[in-house]
Amino acid sequence: MDDPTALVSAKSEPAASSVTQESAVATNLSFSQEQTVHNPEANIFVAAQRGDVELIKQLIESGQAKATDRDEQNITPLHWAAINAQIAACRSLLDQGAEVDALGGDLVATPMQWAARNGYLYIIQLLIAHNADPTIADSQGYNTLHLVTHSSSIMPLLYLLHQPINVDSRDAQGHTSLMWAAYQGDALSVDLLLRHGANPNTKDDAGLTPLHWAVVRANRMCIRRLVEHGADLTVKDAENRTARDMAVELKSLGAWKRAMEEGGMNEYGVKRTKPFSDRNTKIAIFLLPTIFFYLIFTTLAILPWYTGVILAMAEFFGMHHIVTRVLLNKTTYTESVNQTPYFAGIIFGSILWVLFSWFTRLVQHDDGTHSLAHLGFAISAGLCMYNFSRAVMLDPGTCPKPSSDGELKTIIEDLASEGRLNGQTFCIQCMARKPLRSKHCRVCDKCIARSDHHCPWVWNCVGSNNHRQFVLFVTMLVSGIMLFDYLTFEYFSSLELPTPDPTQISPSCMLPINLCQITAYDTFLVAVSAWATLQLSWTIVLLISQYWQIARQMTTLEVSNLGRYGFMGGRGGASVQGQMGHRHGRRMGGGDTEDSSLMGNVDGDVTPSAPGGHGHQHGHSHGCCGICGGGGFLMNLLGFDRFTKGKAVDGLARASKASNPFDMGVWGNCKDFWTAGKELGVEYDKLYDVPFEGFVEAKKRREREEEEEGGGAGHGRKGSMARKGLFMGLVSRMGGSSRGQYEPISQV
Repeated sequence: MDDPTALVSAKSEPAASSVTQESAVATNLSFSQEQTVHNPEANIFVAAQRGDVELIKQLIESGQAKATDRDEQNITPLHWAAINAQIAACRSLLDQGAEVDALGGDLVATPMQWAARNGYLYIIQLLIAHNADPTIADSQGYNTLHLVTHSSSIMPLLYLLHQPINVDSRDAQGHTSLMWAAYQGDALSVDLLLRHGANPNTKDDAGLTPLHWAVVRANRMCIRRLVEHGADLTVKDAENRTARDMAVELKSLGAWKRAMEEGGMNEYGVKRTKPFSDRNTKIAIFLLPTIFFYLIFTTLAILPWYTGVILAMAEFFGMHHIVTRVLLNKTTYTESVNQTPYFAGIIFGSILWVLFSWFTRLVQHDDGTHSLAHLGFAISAGLCMYNFSRAVMLDPGTCPKPSSDGELKTIIEDLASEGRLNGQTFCIQCMARKPLRSKHCRVCDKCIARSDHHCPWVWNCVGSNNHRQFVLFVTMLVSGIMLFDYLTFEYFSSLELPTPDPTQISPSCMLPINLCQITAYDTFLVAVSAWATLQLSWTIVLLISQYWQIARQMTTLEVSNLGRYGFMGGRGGASVQGQMGHRHGRRMGGGDTEDSSLMGNVDGDVTPSAPGGHGHQHGHSHGCCGICGGGGFLMNLLGFDRFTKGKAVDGLARASKASNPFDMGVWGNCKDFWTAGKELGVEYDKLYDVPFEGFVEAKKRREREEEEEGGGAGHGRKGSMARKGLFMGLVSRMGGSSRGQYEPISQV
């Protein structure tokens, strides 16, 4: 019987003296060999590999085998069960007396190390629960932490980092887990290790630091994370090379420069300076559109249209240039603008000049015949500005974080023991449990309860706490623009202009004579109304989609997830059921399903990666991701990418027939939205599971129990417990927990 770990090429790195781009790319770091026992004889090793618990028990009880038996390669049944993710078989063997830290195979490894090579979280959790030692090293010097890092599996890595093991432990060549993660280009593991205290300046036996190994892989995210956490750019290896010197040698200087630029530095690590402080920069960016809109509208008013339009476009570009290249000191025109109040300033400036035009022209020339329209516009404008400011300033619904390391470890242990430690239940970025319907926003860098999307127009996420204000803002914006257009039309219609003389009209005007005359009369007002009307093209679509989603008890994120993954919860990763009997199709270069969903996000919400590759492409709405290309930037800015990107377009079609545990009918859904969850009886920032009987029945049950209990202290205590059970989604009398069709069946 072959040792499966011996069939796989041993983990090795190119020598420090011969690091080249070709050798770095060509190095095979995969564990793709399927672990199969080729002996057809029905023995305990075959039974362990297949997860045949009944046969294992039968062989042991009959005396034909023991849990501690070893084959000709010195491999135990527990090794075979562990490497094939047979959790039930592992548990049965341990109950029958299997040695949890038995050393076997050509690499002299423990069962936990075999499982760690493939990132089997629940096997690792089971073995550690039976006192397995994660610090034991195999013949290559790898302990369990090294091997889990090799697998690029983020949840097992998270679990191990909360066990008694040194995060900077070294293998036989002096490599730490951080060095391996950097070499593999695994930015998420690099970030996780750094946040758990890994030293970014440790040197291996060849004098290479994690930063040197990140340069070998030419991964800008790994380089950036290491530099941000204090990696020394001047450290030299045994051949007197800094990390930048190695980047030049390996032709990866482009990734190095990009990483430095994203971190606000030049290629030599010198911090780029900004003309103002961060606070004053934000104020300047917010107010700049108001100033430039005045210049643009004035330019259109005083110059002929054929020169005014060109100059106005140049002024708009100049405004964008000042924001991105001067105030933010960035090298691109789309980078980081969504993290600033730039687009919120555009909204504010637009509303301000609309109000200015209304007051100085439309109100002053009204004879009282349109008083109701003016009153309606004034109310719309006032409510629009109020709800705009509230949507900007309110906390969108930040999810709570553990208050201590002990509480965090308890959460991780509980989720792992339930078989639910994955990207849907735990946020790696926040290091906290994720409530249902929440999402980690990379722009705001926090998990948002009942997350809808990140909106640059309000410079904030839209979540449970400010979603109502956002919807009211868009509603008042659309109604205000319509009323403004109506009043503008009536204003021009009431003007007593002289009969147009064709000889007095500019021959360059391509509009009908009457329109040319009106345009020439008050170009400023025409320009403002045209700019305001242009916003209706996307705000109406946004408003309709928001009200439709409210009626369906869904969010923009959930509609998108339906198209991408077929259910609302996003791609969260492997549960116990999904990991049972896994056949090792995963490759070293990429994360497993639970990790692919977490790349950069948080949360979460990403494009599925192909087998063997990390999923680094993100699909965020309203400016939540890095954009390349003008078309993608525009679709992202208007929020349409949620419904047009990849398979997300199918979400609209699926939403009408998707099973939704939160759906209470149109009227109930609307009441729940406007009462912030009171109709369902939930607190969205603490909602971790769906009651087995559903929210409606759970609410009825709670009300019945309160009526039956009556008054008194006992009633108060039991009523409080019932409410807590509803809020947390736990129905103890039914046992276990559920996420009620919010995830695919294999996830529950």
